[in-house]
Amino acid sequence: MGKRLITTLLVLLTIGVQAFAQSAVSGKVTDKAGEPLVGVNVLVKGTNAGTMTDLDGNWTIANVESNAVIVFSSIGFSSREVTVGTKKVINVVLEDDTNFLDEVVVVGYGTARRRDLSGSIASVNYANDKNISTLPNPNALSALSSKVAGFSYAPTSSAAGDNTGTMTIRGKNSIPSSVGAGSQSVNQPMLVIDGVISYGSINSVNTSDIESIDVLKDASAAAIYGSRAANGVIIITTKRGTSAKPVVSFNASVSLSDWTRMPKMVTDDETFLKNRFDSYKANNSAFKDKNWADYSSLETAATELMSDVELAAFKDGTRTNWIKEISRTGVGQKYDLSIAGKSKNIAYYVSGDYTRQQGIRLGDDYEKYNFLAKLDMNVNDWLTVGVKASYLGANSWGQTARIQNATWMSPYSYVMVQTEGYENWYNYWPDGKTASPLVGAGKDDSYLYTDRSGFSSNANGIAYAQIDFPFLKGLSYRITVQGQHNTGRSDVFNNPELWVDTNSTADMDNPSKYNGNAEGSSEMSYSQTWNVDNILTYNKDIKDHHFDLMVGYTREKYNSEGLNVQFKGFSSPTYLGVYKMDVADNANTILKRSRTTWTRAGYLARANYNFKNTYYASAVFRRDGYSGLAEGYKWDNFYGASAAWVLSNERFIKDLGWFDFLKFRASWGQNGASSVSPYQTLATVGVVGTRQGSMSWAWLGNQGNIGIEPLGIPNRSLTWATVEKMNFGLDFTVLNGRLSGNIDGYTGRTTNMIVSRSAPYMTGFKSIYDNVGLVTNNGIEITLNSVNINGDGDKTFRWTSSIVFDSNTNCVKELYGKDYKGEEADDVANAVAYGFDSYYALQVGHPIGSAYDLKKLGIFNSDQEVKDYVNDKGEMIQPNAKAGDIKFEDWNNDGVIDEKDRHFLGSPDPLFTMNIGNTLSWKNFSLYFNFRWAQGNDTHFIWFDPHAFKTNQSSGAQLAAVDPWTETNHSQKYPKRDYNNTLNYQFWNTRSFLKLKDLSLSYTVDPNLLKKVGLGGARVYVAATDLFTITGWSGLDPETGGTIAGDAGSSRFGSNGTYKTVTFGVNLTF
Repeated sequence: MGKRLITTLLVLLTIGVQAFAQSAVSGKVTDKAGEPLVGVNVLVKGTNAGTMTDLDGNWTIANVESNAVIVFSSIGFSSREVTVGTKKVINVVLEDDTNFLDEVVVVGYGTARRRDLSGSIASVNYANDKNISTLPNPNALSALSSKVAGFSYAPTSSAAGDNTGTMTIRGKNSIPSSVGAGSQSVNQPMLVIDGVISYGSINSVNTSDIESIDVLKDASAAAIYGSRAANGVIIITTKRGTSAKPVVSFNASVSLSDWTRMPKMVTDDETFLKNRFDSYKANNSAFKDKNWADYSSLETAATELMSDVELAAFKDGTRTNWIKEISRTGVGQKYDLSIAGKSKNIAYYVSGDYTRQQGIRLGDDYEKYNFLAKLDMNVNDWLTVGVKASYLGANSWGQTARIQNATWMSPYSYVMVQTEGYENWYNYWPDGKTASPLVGAGKDDSYLYTDRSGFSSNANGIAYAQIDFPFLKGLSYRITVQGQHNTGRSDVFNNPELWVDTNSTADMDNPSKYNGNAEGSSEMSYSQTWNVDNILTYNKDIKDHHFDLMVGYTREKYNSEGLNVQFKGFSSPTYLGVYKMDVADNANTILKRSRTTWTRAGYLARANYNFKNTYYASAVFRRDGYSGLAEGYKWDNFYGASAAWVLSNERFIKDLGWFDFLKFRASWGQNGASSVSPYQTLATVGVVGTRQGSMSWAWLGNQGNIGIEPLGIPNRSLTWATVEKMNFGLDFTVLNGRLSGNIDGYTGRTTNMIVSRSAPYMTGFKSIYDNVGLVTNNGIEITLNSVNINGDGDKTFRWTSSIVFDSNTNCVKELYGKDYKGEEADDVANAVAYGFDSYYALQVGHPIGSAYDLKKLGIFNSDQEVKDYVNDKGEMIQPNAKAGDIKFEDWNNDGVIDEKDRHFLGSPDPLFTMNIGNTLSWKNFSLYFNFRWAQGNDTHFIWFDPHAFKTNQSSGAQLAAVDPWTETNHSQKYPKRDYNNTLNYQFWNTRSFLKLKDLSLSYTVDPNLLKKVGLGGARVYVAATDLFTITGWSGLDPETGGTIAGDAGSSRFGSNGTYKTVTFGVNLTF
């Protein structure tokens, strides 16, 4: 009765009171227990005529023809169709729909029904969720963060869109060596495609080819994959042929991309000049006695405040927004075609796609083309074989324009040279003193004069054979062999024009005079990876007992080789760039060759048991080996176990009448981690010195020499790190399937991490890799899915919602061990010395990458406040401060503000992240939108952005948001204009945000209309990502923590802007 009561209340809220007409056909709908079902859709098939069952399960429809078919449908129940005939009363019993629970989920080296899972696994049916698959994401993984709790993937920030280096499942388990994207793989999950490990780019997978994605989160589920699954596993399954009639699909789309958040600059002349004057007055003694009101006009002010070039631009009306000058609307195109089919014994799927994408910054272009072919064949009753071949070819070209120069270049400047007769030359010094963002900072950094191109390819082949032994039912053996070949090429050439001074007409007349400066490099690489999986499985049912056993052996072999050529100096024309490197000065040519090889192997076993589909238990074992670890430490054993209890099968839960399905899960497991280069445990050596003319030093007269030197200290005891996790979860479905979800809580710990630590100076080296530290990782995840209005989405309105919530935190419990004083030391020196954009601050007792700095208490509003800020002895804490300066906390209570007052300020991670999605469907239209909310506070989700708070605007461009403290504007955010940041405070602020992450509107054309033109299906859509963001963050996209770029002379803080993208597309099926 409980279920009936709740269903009744929900229907009253969503469908209102039914109005009944005179009935020609009527009846009642009940469940198999005889309970009336409320809100069941009752429709005359092929028409708009229909109704819903009332509070007692009754329904009625007038004027129904005798040959009509009535369709009964409701969430959580199997649909039924009944032909009317001569019947006036039709009573129907709907059976429970267990399709969702019986949905097959891909797990490690096998599959399982969703109802049978005891580990934490999330699934996205990519092929059926058209709203997700048509979003303008660069790859399939981008969309998962809106659907899978605990999954994080940074928004697109380049034309290629491959941000897998930022991808995490349930946060950080280990300490990366730096904040750079290239160092994040230590926390990156493993990617498996069609059952085998992927060694290539995610771009090798066409989103239209994907059937489903399964995410293995906890160690019991992921442990079977071994060491690289320590951070979870993402399993992508591609489509295969399922229909006897060949199905041809064609998809085409065009997209438009722009900055998600572009820095807003001052564009108004008066505001710009007033800001500059105020900065001069605060920082230049010659302006101390001057007042803004003294200027009779803006031109008078400009004459005194601007340089000659700026003044000329001011007078002739030239205003250049340099960030827009280096930006563009990124136009993208995507086309793909596939054909799929199946006969009695053969299933096939073939597809190809082409993608062309412009970046939102000049000098960022990308294109790729994919090919996929799959063939599965049942040779006989006991033998199945299959092959798969895929290929990715990708080209990239261009050198992006320099964001630092673009951000701070004065808007009163010229893009092109103003000298008569030379107007087709780009200005090297647009404002007379600063290099153009289009020219860049020198070699390898010029949009105009650095020719940069790259090519990569991935050829992948898979073959498998499965034997289902006829002499023992349930016993199967499967062998899978994968071979993958990757190639890469990168060419860079700096043209002589890079050294031309556009203030010199002689230089512009003869750029070839700098041929001797022209230089470049060409690098080629290739790698091969072989993987063999041998898996033996046996499943057996003995009455109510089900057993599923698996043992296996897997082996990987990797080999890569590279060749790099660097060249400089030409006495002949350079038109052919890298293709005529052979005519460069031989004395400046350097050749380098490299090779890397490693092997991994693993023995694995898993045992699953369930009793009456109610009680489940699973155990996993993996013995992993890696050639890159030290001798005697290459192998280790790892274990996992899980259990589940389907409570809804128990009488005491059934009697409540609340739950359609309820399951409790618990799991524990271990994974090894080996994030170390293959030769880290060896005493490696390198070449020092090279041929004369390109060496930095020489001896024995002027003769260069080549020698061998050691590169580091070997650690012959380097072994596995261990990631240990525990998970507790609850899966539930209520209200006849109208509300479902899961709740997971987890805790983990990583020990013996492979981390670089300081080495004693007497060794001659700065650092050594060692097994140290302890990091914990804890969190909670909640996923809810609801059917708010239970229509069919076609004839009747349908509204579904989802909430995906996660909260995660990690903590560095131990680092390098206790020192001679018995104390555990932090590792903050590099971050303080070189910047938080280069190094993490590691503090024991706090999360990885926590803020470590002085604490800003506010801004002094008067000199009296400075005097009143005293210690316990009544002594002034900041005696040299003035009104408008930042007030800092005396953290160590020594009465002085200095570097000793730096301490933990907060975590870089949010308190929680929540995705709120809704899908509205009616009359062949479907609208999907998803909001993402990440919340922080004063101590959570904070990040640094020092250049967003530059209050001295004496030169260059000006940020519009800057509003410095003055005697009449007591800002507590920005200090005064002459504030001297002697302590190098990094200006931390929160990144909390709410953004419209996903939006999709589609229309599916009526099939009856399509039959007339020979189409099986047609769908048109417009979709978008990251359309708008609400945030108080000072920088670019708060989701990535993008910062305002450093000064023009710096290479720091140059964050790439993330993309907001709108796409228009069509899907056709023949």
